[in-house]
Amino acid sequence: LGKIEPKLSITFTCTVENCGERSTHEFTKHAYEKGIVLVQCPGCKNRHLIADHLGWFKESTEDGKLRTVEDLLKAKGEAVKRGKVDPSGTIEF
Repeated sequence: LGKIEPKLSITFTCTVENCGERSTHEFTKHAYEKGIVLVQCPGCKNRHLIADHLGWFKESTEDGKLRTVEDLLKAKGEAVKRGKVDPSGTIEF
């Protein structure tokens, strides 16, 4: 049997002007903590940077100092809500 890879999920509202589409995206925990995660808005098709641990988007991450969407939002004074899904599928915040 293969190893089960932990996954993360993000739900957000697109901030592109005249969009405002709310969507949910799933990606591996490894990509979020060690790689790059980009998600595409289903409304306007804009790509949003969620994590950059490889330094590809330095201009978007204050020269690589802010590596995740959580870091970026906290730097702007915005709140980030983290939740957990238990084995029964219940989401806890």
